[in-house]
Amino acid sequence: MITANTKPVVMAVDDSPSILQVVSAVLSDEYKVITLVKPLTMKSILQKVKPDLFLLDFRMPEINGFDLVHVIRGFDEHKDTPIIFLTSAGTIDNVTASIALGVRDFVVKPFDPDVLRAKIRKQILCKKDGMQAACF
Repeated sequence: MITANTKPVVMAVDDSPSILQVVSAVLSDEYKVITLVKPLTMKSILQKVKPDLFLLDFRMPEINGFDLVHVIRGFDEHKDTPIIFLTSAGTIDNVTASIALGVRDFVVKPFDPDVLRAKIRKQILCKKDGMQAACF
């Protein structure tokens, strides 16, 4: 739950530790950032924490982003949690398939930090205001 006294929680999942370091540096002023370099551990992590938004890489060796969306959506409390892909695989087919899965937005690497912050802020505010459907 988002309150005035706590930072929203963003879970960033990427197989590149350097990308996760950059994401954390870019977002840590406004958000509590949980980074996950091993996506297969997500199920056990989600039993302990409840992110307000997921930021996922698309191409990872253990599991791809599409499959990870299904893992996230398998938790009742994350049926509507915003998901944004942060990936170098920004093809039209991937964007279209992502939208069909309910992914809220797509940011292509290399990314502009201001664009990433703006897209995350929009989704967090929509979730807080209960306007998820209007934020696709």
